[in-house]
Amino acid sequence: MKIAIIGAGSSYTPEIVDGLLDRPVFMPLDVALYDLPEGRERAQIICALAGRMAAKRGVEARFRVAASLEEAITGCSFVVSQFRVGLLQARIQDEKMPLPMGLLGQETTGAGGFCKAMRTIPAALHLAHAMEACCPNAWLINFTNPSGIVTEAIQRYSSIRCVGLCNVPYNMRVDAAKILNVPIERVRLKMVGLNHLSFVTEIWQDGVPVLQRLIDEGRFTTQLVKNIPKVEGVSELIRTLRMVPSPYLQYFYFENDMYRKEVAEVEQGKGTRGEQILRVQDELFGLYRDEKLCDKPRELEMRGGAYYSTVATMLMAALLDEQGMEMTVCCRNGGAMPDLPPEAVVEVNALVNRSGVHPLAAGRMPDSIRGLVQHVKAYESLTVEAAVEQSYSKAVLALLENPLIHGYRNAVSVVDQLQSAFPQYVALH
Repeated sequence: MKIAIIGAGSSYTPEIVDGLLDRPVFMPLDVALYDLPEGRERAQIICALAGRMAAKRGVEARFRVAASLEEAITGCSFVVSQFRVGLLQARIQDEKMPLPMGLLGQETTGAGGFCKAMRTIPAALHLAHAMEACCPNAWLINFTNPSGIVTEAIQRYSSIRCVGLCNVPYNMRVDAAKILNVPIERVRLKMVGLNHLSFVTEIWQDGVPVLQRLIDEGRFTTQLVKNIPKVEGVSELIRTLRMVPSPYLQYFYFENDMYRKEVAEVEQGKGTRGEQILRVQDELFGLYRDEKLCDKPRELEMRGGAYYSTVATMLMAALLDEQGMEMTVCCRNGGAMPDLPPEAVVEVNALVNRSGVHPLAAGRMPDSIRGLVQHVKAYESLTVEAAVEQSYSKAVLALLENPLIHGYRNAVSVVDQLQSAFPQYVALH
């Protein structure tokens, strides 16, 4: 089994290596690690760590750093995309730039998510077109954020089989199992929406619906994702919606609270989330360099990627299996969510097996969330077109559809600042 990891210099990579080594279905394993020159040294450090991890477990697995993208992906069954255009320094810029405008600075939503998408989509399509030439039958597993937007770009503008993935839905399933105090295998969630904009509309325990009972009992009180603080009022929101929103929806439903927290952390010297992660990354690579280290370190949990390897390896294993399994993924809508266009990429339950990814009928969205999801999907689809066409006007139109941008002047300012900050990646006309 040959697998390529693109963006292998990420501090996340030992997490996915750990998951691959745990699954006999991938053995014997051949993993090509690839990154651009600025990430190559980190990829080499991780390659050495991965070799030690495999040796400790006594499994037949080979890890190597590929000299080129084409070398990395040729002959692959799976390509895992987890790269960051402009590295963490670009993320920090995305997060800081909107704050003086009174806008949220966040990696996947609002102005920050838009800037990241505009830099990332051309690179993602470059990867997809390389796969068309070198491994046309491979699956592209896209973790690269903003995952739903990037996946839609690849689905619309390439012939590659691509599925987008996020660890948040699985985190929410784990949380539900903990609330119910049962093994996760006994719990099923129905999710509808978009990546980082999805809702749990039902929870089943052993096939019996229990969500409304859990809401009435006030059981949703824990913080699901470590890097997204739970603000006061979420429990009341859940009781009002009668469903459980993704933690990222706090940026929409509690925008002012989240904005004030971001500004306070910058003023207090903690920095943006990107600056905090940069410090964690430096600490992690200090550990990765230790030749005695033969396992992923516990400190990796601070990075915010709980169950990252779980969902990645579950998905790949399901795509190899005739029966497969049900998962929540980012995939082409088809008719699963009739309130959105068939070609749109959505985050829904799907049957994943050897024949592909088959979204399960989700039905119409409740009135209470339909408008928000449609609004953000319009923003996402216009962003894809703006990035592909390098269109200034479509970039502004996309931001006018984003509920976190608040008007034309802000939209123009964000686009102008994006071009000014990253002329090497974005040249709109």
